Amino acid sequence: MKDGTSATPSTDQESPRIPVLQMPSRRGQRRFTLLLGGAVVVLILVQALSSRPLPPPSHRTATAAVAGYLEGIEHSHLDEIREYLAPDQRASAAALLRAFTTQRAYITAPQVGYSDVGKRTAEVTISAEVCSAHAGSRIYSCNSVGRAPLGLPDQLSCVKVDGDWYVTTLFKPR
Repeated sequence: MKDGTSATPSTDQESPRIPVLQMPSRRGQRRFTLLLGGAVVVLILVQALSSRPLPPPSHRTATAAVAGYLEGIEHSHLDEIREYLAPDQRASAAALLRAFTTQRAYITAPQVGYSDVGKRTAEVTISAEVCSAHAGSRIYSCNSVGRAPLGLPDQLSCVKVDGDWYVTTLFKPR
């Protein structure tokens, strides 16, 4: 052209480009899948390691004493039941386990709920499933502890003796 302009379009006036979606490479897909799978595994491990329906058994708190007591009942460990029962209740521990055996009953999935703690006494609400056999049958039915036909309490009393917490309520089927 004579006036100094060229016939080719300038870069300022380029035609609009249409974005093209490209599939990620197989390597990119594999990396994403591995990262996603790893994240899921980590979440599952964190959940499994951090979730515990009962606190670790000890005599430091009323709820921890209840936890030890319930675990002893759940696993039929007489020594563990005695350890978490108040000293004046320990003689009844064997009768408690016999009552569960006689009724063909057991507890499962115990959990500690609300605690009303004072300086020397505490009330700890629990939840658990109590399973018992029907008379003359091998069929078991399970009910929550407060609704179980065996008359079990859903609240356990605790007492503090010499700085340690103990359970005073006998969790004994009728």
